[in-house]
Amino acid sequence: EIHISPLADGGEGFTKALIYGVGGKLHSVEVTGPLGKKVNAEFGILNDGVTAVIEIAEAAGITLIPKEKLNPLITTTYGVGEIIKVALKKGCRKFWIGVGGSATNDAGIGMLQALGCHFLDEYGNEVCCGAEGLSKVCGIHIEDMLPELSVCSFQIACDVTNPLVGENGCSHIFAPQKGADAQMVENMEKSMVRYADLVEQQNWSGCKQDKVQMNTDPEKCQMDSIINRMTPGAGAAGGLGYAFLMFLHARLRPGIDIVFDEIHLKERIKNVDLVITGEGRMDAQTLMGKTPAGVAKLAKAQKKKVVAFAGCFGEGIEQCMESGLFDACYSITDGLSEEERGRAMQTECAMQNMERAVREKL
Repeated sequence: EIHISPLADGGEGFTKALIYGVGGKLHSVEVTGPLGKKVNAEFGILNDGVTAVIEIAEAAGITLIPKEKLNPLITTTYGVGEIIKVALKKGCRKFWIGVGGSATNDAGIGMLQALGCHFLDEYGNEVCCGAEGLSKVCGIHIEDMLPELSVCSFQIACDVTNPLVGENGCSHIFAPQKGADAQMVENMEKSMVRYADLVEQQNWSGCKQDKVQMNTDPEKCQMDSIINRMTPGAGAAGGLGYAFLMFLHARLRPGIDIVFDEIHLKERIKNVDLVITGEGRMDAQTLMGKTPAGVAKLAKAQKKKVVAFAGCFGEGIEQCMESGLFDACYSITDGLSEEERGRAMQTECAMQNMERAVREKL
């Protein structure tokens, strides 16, 4: 008897894993893509009717842009805000949001603009999209932000601990893979620091005066001592994590924790004899909070046998094998010829290799 639990860690598949595990429906909506052109994006609403599940990559993902057109100076998170608006109109007040795979470095101002926040330049005009617009922000006005946001809760599936700024901030660490050169990185870092100065000066004083912060819960106004630009995860998705923290009072959590909790994986494991997990490539990074390691920890806490299958092994696989989390780790491409390896990524071949490996090893 086999029980299947699709899992995801906040990146691709986050929405569908929760829809499958908890129950709900997918919705499609046309929103602004990262380059300003319209794209079709999917999000989920769970069966409770009030919980929306959103992957920001649906509207601001790096896979939506040809490599030669990557440019964080102009890419925007505006479409993310548009998805949230649609979900609000459908009655959602709880949001689970996966922030993996962005093409942006705008500190989330695009998303906030879509939700009614105004970011003005020195002349009082709305700034443009992307990091270019961020560099010109001189004033922030939230009076027109959607009032429904004051009663919403946001859980952000965030697996990075990078702050907004600094050597480990989003500009230095992630912007180069989004198309930024060295000079762009330096300029964006300066813009982020300027912006954070402005937000933290206005945001927290505004919280105490009941003007700037959307949520007037007194307990949430006490966060000024701990939530700021250096909060781990603030740099997620090019600073989108910072926008959620500072303007929407979000809670950042490892994506896999959200999924595990909501589908009650611990309880599902309780009565099984064998747990099978895996990922495309198992290596040293598998132990750094990735899904198979999380599954194995839950299972081992209940003294269950755990076997992992991977598309292939990478550097540091011995660390997985010696970790005590897995009773065995197998690569489904072991023993394949060079020609067979060339087809290994094709879906049909991968399925055949998986079935063969399981029959041989188990």
